[in-house]
Amino acid sequence: MAHAQIFISYSGHDSFEASLLQYAIETMLSSENVSAWTYERDQARSESDVAAALKDSIRKSAATVFLVSPATIDGGAAQWMELAYADAFGIPTFVLLHHLNFKDLKARERGVPPLILASQCNSAQQWRTIVNDLGTLVLTRKAT
Repeated sequence: MAHAQIFISYSGHDSFEASLLQYAIETMLSSENVSAWTYERDQARSESDVAAALKDSIRKSAATVFLVSPATIDGGAAQWMELAYADAFGIPTFVLLHHLNFKDLKARERGVPPLILASQCNSAQQWRTIVNDLGTLVLTRKAT
């Protein structure tokens, strides 16, 4: 069975939550041979060009999940680049708002990419629905 990768983008401040999401995706979608890529676990420490490695990891992904929190808004330049790569490569993107709702996100419009504001943003509490949607996406891709 073909392997599918999901790229998880998150602020370093949210690495614990990202690791929980990674575990959930890999556990719930194990029958579909899905892995979830996170910087904390999967980025090679010997990589000399991290930006190029991130770009390549996103390009190889079936989808990206963006965990957006106040920490992302306060210093998410790397995450915004990952978002731009996903958009440029046409990678389906799922946005999870963590400790933040859309109204608050919209109020902080400064520093928030228009792509996020125009996207379907989901509460992090809806993570299970997103994982199910990822499973459907992977199955659809494998069927085509």
